[in-house]
Amino acid sequence: MSLVLLAIGAVLVLVAMSNRLPRYVPPRPVRAPARGGSATRTATRAPARSAGPRLRLVPARLTEQGRALFTTLGGSAMIVAFFLALSGY
Repeated sequence: MSLVLLAIGAVLVLVAMSNRLPRYVPPRPVRAPARGGSATRTATRAPARSAGPRLRLVPARLTEQGRALFTTLGGSAMIVAFFLALSGY
């Protein structure tokens, strides 16, 4: 329980400090290789690769009150996690 609270608190404080959120970017579909055309045209074209799923950081657009709220909640969660760890939970 304390590890979960610590992770949640750390994420909230990190979002408040950097003002960025991770966003999931789905994988792009694989392009079919080009058929036909001249040898020069097919040789200069890069091979088709699929870009796997990834996370991209996008602006969170938090106001000062939002950043203060995230910092307060995240810090409080980390403090509770610390005392839970001390008590053995």
